Amino acid sequence: MKKTLLSKQVIQNFFEGKTTRMQNILIGEWLENPANRELYFQWLDEWETENPQFTPDVEQAYQRSLYTVQNNMGVPQPDSAAADTLVRTYRDVLRGRLFVFKWVAAASAALIMGAYLLSDFWFYKQYETGYGEIRTVVLPDSSRVTLNTNSVLSVPRFGFGGGTREVNLKGEAEFAVKHTVDHSRFIVRTPDKLEVKVLGTEFIVYSRERGSKVVLSQGSVQLRSLKEANPKPMLMKPGDVATMSLQGALTLKHSGSLSAHQAWKQRLFMFENTPVSEIAYQISEHFGVNVVVADSTLARRTIGGTFNASDPTNVLKVLSDVLNARVTHSPAGADHGETFVLDTSHL
Repeated sequence: MKKTLLSKQVIQNFFEGKTTRMQNILIGEWLENPANRELYFQWLDEWETENPQFTPDVEQAYQRSLYTVQNNMGVPQPDSAAADTLVRTYRDVLRGRLFVFKWVAAASAALIMGAYLLSDFWFYKQYETGYGEIRTVVLPDSSRVTLNTNSVLSVPRFGFGGGTREVNLKGEAEFAVKHTVDHSRFIVRTPDKLEVKVLGTEFIVYSRERGSKVVLSQGSVQLRSLKEANPKPMLMKPGDVATMSLQGALTLKHSGSLSAHQAWKQRLFMFENTPVSEIAYQISEHFGVNVVVADSTLARRTIGGTFNASDPTNVLKVLSDVLNARVTHSPAGADHGETFVLDTSHL
């Protein structure tokens, strides 16, 4: 998940209604982290303490009113015991009202932010996969999407297929898009602002932290990098593999075989002269574990072959046998996840 960093001042500006729409979006992303939500309510309590609502000095006002009435209208001043009782009654009522107002304000802020955070839930239906899970879904237009591990597909609940078909993808998926009678475009958007536009075709979209990739099996695809000021469309042909860097630059290559890009659908890893460092990254990404290559020489070694991708332990055992390396395993702890280390120090 992308880490969003916000200062305390930005959150306080939000409490005062001074943030921009973009800042509100960033605050929504920031609040997806449970630790940040705890910090949010801590800062809310501090802000309310530093910015109390107007609290009148009841006793001083009461005494002033008595003085005014006594001097201007000749009304006798009540005894001090009665005055104290009346002052305490007023004070308790006002304090009770201010307490209620404080918590109503806090609840209102929480409800507003909650509604913002849940807006995606109301407007989009999400299909998700966990680590090691593969799932196929059929969209309302009969298009088929197969989600790879640790992926999220967001589809509009309203209006999808009515002349517009747009979905959002985070992770990796293969699309088999249905060609409609009205020739409506099918658009896939990724978090790093890659736009994939098609009519009816089969292709794979990969979009994770290190960039995006599109693999075209059939038909034609038009790509745009919306990170650019004036994005120019890039057309793909079957067998093409397009990648987009973190900076938004698109690169197109033609691949003789797409098998390595499609192997995950059969729960396989297929490597073709692939560096061990890249293999370790793919295993980490697929299973949600930490795979550490102990030395740079081992990391640069390349291998090829097909490996079963059902379990990280089995994959790494076979890999260590091929590399004549040793794999050590550390269970998940409180501060870090499950870790596997590949090394050749025993040689």
